[in-house]
Amino acid sequence: MPEMTQLNGCEQCWPESAEWAWQARSDLRTHAVWIDESHFNVRALECTHCTRRYLSVFTESIDWVNGDDAQRWLVAPVSAHEYERAEALISSSVEAALSVVPAERRSLCRDFPSGGELRTFWSSGLRVGGHD
Repeated sequence: MPEMTQLNGCEQCWPESAEWAWQARSDLRTHAVWIDESHFNVRALECTHCTRRYLSVFTESIDWVNGDDAQRWLVAPVSAHEYERAEALISSSVEAALSVVPAERRSLCRDFPSGGELRTFWSSGLRVGGHD
């Protein structure tokens, strides 16, 4: 049976609006921290209401000239099987671990580029962006 490309949590953790989903992210419980660096982190989050798990990636690139560091967060829901695969792969390859999320899966993006406006929107897939 093929993996589902779309997963949803409950109304508390994965509402229809990207802005609301970003606000709901603060209520997700940290389940595992796999990488915790100042400009790059990868963690698993879990909804306290429905127990849906999410993979979360944060990247930051230092703006040495203007001090306006670019930051990006990506969050995507995962099935129990995808979570287990990511957990098994993370120590050998971050990219392989994140690739358990299908490229077409809806993900939440919060992007704050250097010199740009903060945006929160629906994206797809999960990947590592540039970071320091």
